[in-house]
Amino acid sequence: MRVRSTGLGKTEMVAHFDRLEPVANGYLIMAMRSTEPVHWRIRVALTGQDLRRLIGLALKNPSVLMRIIQCLCQGEIKKSPPEF
Repeated sequence: MRVRSTGLGKTEMVAHFDRLEPVANGYLIMAMRSTEPVHWRIRVALTGQDLRRLIGLALKNPSVLMRIIQCLCQGEIKKSPPEF
């Protein structure tokens, strides 16, 4: 995946999901690793509310839902997306 951050300016990071695991207090920990241009471990603590919001955002916009389906059916894409 390609990741951008205001802290990195126009630099684009390449990252991938490392693991997903449940932890105490109802959180789901999503771990990621960036490989370019820096090697960082990134962890996100997700709640049920976060997951409902993500699914809700996908379902509200049919073009996003179609893109998710296309991404699941396609092989890996090597090119960077347009400016995002």
